[in-house]
Amino acid sequence: MQDLEWSNPKKLVFNWFLQKLFLLKNIRNSEAIIISFAGYFSLIPVIFGKIFGIKTLLILNGTDCVSFPEYNYGSLRKPLLKFFIKYSQKWATKLLPVDSSLMYQEHSFDENVTIKKQGVKAFFPNIKTPFSVIPNGFDTQFWNCKNTFSKRQGFITVVSTNNKSTSIFKGVDLILEIAKNYPNQQFTIVGMSEEVQQQFDTTENVNFYSFVQKEVLRELYCKHQFYTQLSVNEGFGCALSEAMLCGCIPMVANSGALPNVAGKNAFIVNHKTVESIKNTIEKVLNLSKTEKETLSNDSRKHILTNFGIKKREELFLKEII
Repeated sequence: MQDLEWSNPKKLVFNWFLQKLFLLKNIRNSEAIIISFAGYFSLIPVIFGKIFGIKTLLILNGTDCVSFPEYNYGSLRKPLLKFFIKYSQKWATKLLPVDSSLMYQEHSFDENVTIKKQGVKAFFPNIKTPFSVIPNGFDTQFWNCKNTFSKRQGFITVVSTNNKSTSIFKGVDLILEIAKNYPNQQFTIVGMSEEVQQQFDTTENVNFYSFVQKEVLRELYCKHQFYTQLSVNEGFGCALSEAMLCGCIPMVANSGALPNVAGKNAFIVNHKTVESIKNTIEKVLNLSKTEKETLSNDSRKHILTNFGIKKREELFLKEII
């Protein structure tokens, strides 16, 4: 396994050199080359795989399949990076998207999005590389709560961002606007740097946490009834899955993988408008105690059944062997 710093453009050439050395040293003893995300770092391993007759499995996670220039989000909005991604996806032995929406989707959540058709098939319709969906998997024992649901309250969101544009892409602006309309409800936002927090106008019923350890995050999930994800797009929704394992009831945007990951009992926000979100929140707040407890249990069961780590491991082994 090799993990280099690819976010710094000044290190690209040196990283490619190190990558070649690593591949030359290890490729002859390998059954397969597994690459997570398509990008500057994925093309050389794919080419080496073709040269040496080793299968290359390219995991697609989200940003490598979309372009949302309105939010400066998505790797496919950058021409050079798009070139590397295209030929990585074209020449790989197989693509392994974490959700089918990464292969193709038609966006309807945000009316301001100009590129409605997203995914590999939308941007590269001539790519014929076979694919299989292998969802993310989670530690179902760790992400678990022992407290009773009746002791919880409020809504929690995890965004993991250190800039304002990505925070808006993740729906933070909508949550803050909704918080103004529901002053008696508590809203918690995790994963925003303090610098970004200060760029938003907030109310007293909003609590911010910067980046926290997973044990702290689990404790926060266990204090809340609802998990909210109002992103313009998500390739999967890892925080959503963790929260659901902890019994949080999902309320998510009708975008990307979110409806599929959240499951049939989730509350779906169809449009990126305050009115649409308010309509959904009213349904959530009108749930009885029994209904909430049932939905909480169903949330955990849904992730247990579909997105456990063992299931992901089994699917990967089938592709490698």
